[in-house]
Amino acid sequence: MKKILVLLMAVGLFACSSGEKKTEQQATAPAEIVEASLSIGGMTCEHCVMSVTKGINGLEGIEAVSVTLDDSTAVVKYDAAVVNMDDIKKAVEKRGYTVKSVE
Repeated sequence: MKKILVLLMAVGLFACSSGEKKTEQQATAPAEIVEASLSIGGMTCEHCVMSVTKGINGLEGIEAVSVTLDDSTAVVKYDAAVVNMDDIKKAVEKRGYTVKSVE
């Protein structure tokens, strides 16, 4: 009987402490939302637009992406505490396109 009581107490303590850790981790990284406009080279059709959009959206920390074929731009809102511009550029280049400039 004592073993069961000790086991239940240990499980209760473990369950309570694991919830506190999650809260602490979430509070340590405040969001730093940044918006940037990228000039993309090599896009010729709507499939290109979808490919660039999917590549950028696949990154963690991306809030929103709007890719336009008419002016070959991608407007990206992202959490700079999670992802940086180099990661976004690499995602575009991995899809076969180039990033001409960033504003």
